Amino acid sequence: MVYKTVNLIDGREVVLDWLRKRDIPEIVELLNNVIGEGKYLLMNEPITDMKKELEWYDLRTREGMLYLTARLRGKLIGCAEIHSHTDKHAHIASYGIFISKNFRNLGLGTLLTKEFVEIAKQHKVEILHLSVHANNERAFHVYQQCGFREAGRLTKGIKFVDGTYTDEKLMELLLK
Repeated sequence: MVYKTVNLIDGREVVLDWLRKRDIPEIVELLNNVIGEGKYLLMNEPITDMKKELEWYDLRTREGMLYLTARLRGKLIGCAEIHSHTDKHAHIASYGIFISKNFRNLGLGTLLTKEFVEIAKQHKVEILHLSVHANNERAFHVYQQCGFREAGRLTKGIKFVDGTYTDEKLMELLLK
């Protein structure tokens, strides 16, 4: 069953749906493409162990991860997730997102982020947080539009494969 249908800025219809185990190989392919760009995710190496990814899915599902896929005409174009913390951090959830190179600047990041702000509220999350590369101005702008504010910065927190650095911005959205 489809979670929700949304429209990109150019009018194309995108289907948002909850992640299913059978989606993992396609997710890994898209994730590896974004990793290969070398500038948006914290990972440097592509994912090669599908068994490990399926185990990740099982574990995160048991932990209550909420993960949406975004598809255009059946093709995966982006994903976003929140996962809650435990114990004294149980009121906090982390947010993460990645979008296929050909589908950026079409409003999908904003749509997914706003959707997860509402989902977090429904799940009684009090603080939603994330980190973003300081040189990723597009993502920083999206997060600000969705109500996040910069909460801190880790100088040279991101080191790229070529040996260069950028700061890691820590952002938060207080929901309660």
